[in-house]
Amino acid sequence: MEIMIVQECHIPEIVKLWEEFSRFHEPFDPRFPMVDNARSGYETHLRESLVAEDTRVLVALDEGRVVGYVMAMIRKSAPVWKRKRYGYIEEMAVTASSRRHGVGSLLLKVVLDWFKSENLDMIELSVAAKNKVGYSFWKKHGFKDYLHHLYLKP
Repeated sequence: MEIMIVQECHIPEIVKLWEEFSRFHEPFDPRFPMVDNARSGYETHLRESLVAEDTRVLVALDEGRVVGYVMAMIRKSAPVWKRKRYGYIEEMAVTASSRRHGVGSLLLKVVLDWFKSENLDMIELSVAAKNKVGYSFWKKHGFKDYLHHLYLKP
């Protein structure tokens, strides 16, 4: 297993994995259905993230094949908080056939090492409320609940 910064040649496989990840979430909540051109929209977002300052997009390769990726960034806090910066994991996905084989844990370790090298002492992320697989992964790695993100459809 190899973890590396995403390169141009990985983009098509990451977009495909992102779509798998997104389809996995669709049954959880009616807010998850994608627009018709979601793949191209995500590819644009991915490309922008690859060149964004304070963002890392890493890929997990198994014999040259993309089996997972993570998008992480350093965010700035509002000027009212003592903690000026914190790490944020925007998304992490592992293809279904590679789950429960340590791919996510390896991606997370590399991201946590990066955050540590940046002297960050807080990492945040969001997980879909009904995503038991994702929630248990994050809890297993020591993440704790501290906010509930709610919505209302008036």
